[in-house]
This record gives sequence, C-alpha cells and structure tokens, in this order.
Amino acid sequence: MSEHDEDGFRIRGAQPTRLDAFVDAAFAFAVTLLVVSIGHIPESAEELGHAMRGVPAFAASFLLLARLWMSHRTWSRRYGIEDRTSLRLSLALVFVVLVYVYPLRMVAQLLLYLVSNGHLIEQAPAVRTLDGLRIVYATFGIGFGVIGAIFGLLYRHALALADAIGLSAGERIRTRRSIERYLIFVCVALLSLALAFLLPVEWAGSSWYTAAPGLVYLLIVPLGRWAAWRERRALAAIGAA
Repeated sequence: MSEHDEDGFRIRGAQPTRLDAFVDAAFAFAVTLLVVSIGHIPESAEELGHAMRGVPAFAASFLLLARLWMSHRTWSRRYGIEDRTSLRLSLALVFVVLVYVYPLRMVAQLLLYLVSNGHLIEQAPAVRTLDGLRIVYATFGIGFGVIGAIFGLLYRHALALADAIGLSAGERIRTRRSIERYLIFVCVALLSLALAFLLPVEWAGSSWYTAAPGLVYLLIVPLGRWAAWRERRALAAIGAA
C-alpha cells in the first residue's frame, strides 16, 4: 500500500537521494554561516546579555531557512524526481540560499531595529544612507524572488511529468496551487523592490515607512491563505463529482 503524507499526497521519494543529501548539507552550511555572522563568543555576563538581544534576528533568519529546506524536502518526497532539470534547479536553489544568508540576517536586523527602536537587536545595522538601505532591500528582494521562481519551476516541472509519475487529479490541483503560491512570492518580492526605490529622498531613520519594503512580505500570509482556499474549493469540486 502506498504511503501518503499529511495532506494525502502519495510519497514517491521516500528514500533520500544523493541530491537530497547535498541539498540538506548545503542548508546546514547556510545555518552555520548564519551562526558565524553573529560575531564573537561572549566572555562576560554583560556581553552575554547584550548578545541575547540578537536572538530574535537569528530566530527569524533560521526559521526562513528552515522553511525553505522543508519546502524542498516536501517537493522531493512528493514527486521523487531526479533528472537533469530537477538537478539544475536544486543546485541553483543551493547557490542562491548560500548567497542569501547575509542579506537575510541584515534585513531581519534592520526590520527589528525599525519596529522596536533598537530594543530587539544586538547592534544597529550598518545602514546609514538611503542608497545603502536600497541595496539591502534590493539584494534581499532579488534573492527572495529568485528562490520563489526556482520553487515554482520545480513544481511546474513536476506537473509536466504528471502522467509519467502518476499524479492523481487531486495531486495535480495541489501542484498547480503550489505554483501559484510561489508566484505570489515573486510578486511580493517585486513589490518590495518597487517600494525600496520609492523611499523618501532623505534617510528617514527609524520609521514605519522606511520598513515598508520589508514589512510587505507579511502579505504572503493572507495571499497564501487565499491560495489555500482556492485549493480547497478545487478539491471539493472533484470530490463532489
């Protein structure tokens, strides 16, 4: 009897492949880079208390990396595809994630600095000019958008092989909605880029408007729920039929 995941998707890649092992190792290395970016080891109680203020930024960065790793793991388990296209896309994902580590932590620090007036970070981010702020947001936005595009292409490739790997009607619907979700990632990243280049002419410091290009990523939550609602409707339709 076939094994299924919690969403009822048949697991076709139950056994990890060499590609999965490489992706896992690359994400583990990305987390290592994230830890290294924190700085020196505290040598006193005062330094320890100061260093603990950097935990929220580390946690936000770690959770996003973990989410990306889990997304690739889910894709691999559901479809079990290891061909030239999936290999290239997975390697591209690893490359972008490794480049993405430092912009990810810097944006997390910047947003927490802006929304908490510096209380939730270890030290103020070294962004003092409008051009510097735009570079940070643009680098993060490009990386986030490219990652969303890569995942969208992975799911599109799986959909193109639907007959070969035996996707059911419900699995095809879920695959199409996954493509939509990652298209949302790309669109939100483009919106963030647009806002970054519409910032006020003068550096505004700690203000909500300055944080807008980062806070816009919160739109992913309601838009993701909208995509999930569309998926449930489509699944209910074929169930009723």
